[in-house]
Amino acid sequence: MISVPFRAVLISLIALVAIGGLVATNGERPVGQNSEQAVFEGACTDQGTTLLIDFGPLSGRDPITRCVTGFTGTGWELFGAAGIKVTGTSEYPEAFVCRLEDFPAASIEDCLGTPGIKNGSWAYFYATRKTDASSWSRSPVGAASRMPGCGESEGWLFVEPGKNQQPNSPSISTKPTVFTCN
Repeated sequence: MISVPFRAVLISLIALVAIGGLVATNGERPVGQNSEQAVFEGACTDQGTTLLIDFGPLSGRDPITRCVTGFTGTGWELFGAAGIKVTGTSEYPEAFVCRLEDFPAASIEDCLGTPGIKNGSWAYFYATRKTDASSWSRSPVGAASRMPGCGESEGWLFVEPGKNQQPNSPSISTKPTVFTCN
């Protein structure tokens, strides 16, 4: 049987370990189940997978760029790891991107079916060491099927209503980051 003072000390030690784990992150935000993951604002420079979201010039929103270190998974799972809110369609709730960070608004796109030219939609790009690392390539598969790796970039561009649904790349002037991880 454990004595009352020993039990109090044990509980205090457990609480200190938990608090120490939170303080030791130095502002980094661990994500998901993997304690090796961390999220940073901006593109990755020597480790991690970069996620870029370009809302388009008419949105009035600044692009989002995040670096996720220690990431393994699909492009769809990268949203969660990067702390990005993603909404799928009713037909493909975890496969077809309808809305990122509540854009476009639900009043514009209900996400019941696959978004199209009438309301605009998201286009998916990537850059790897195997592709031309200085530019984006349009993904031939959806985010739930692609497995981005360390040193690669994932890019999303909102194609405005009535515009060409086959854009060449995100309109951000920054080129994708691609490098060989250690």
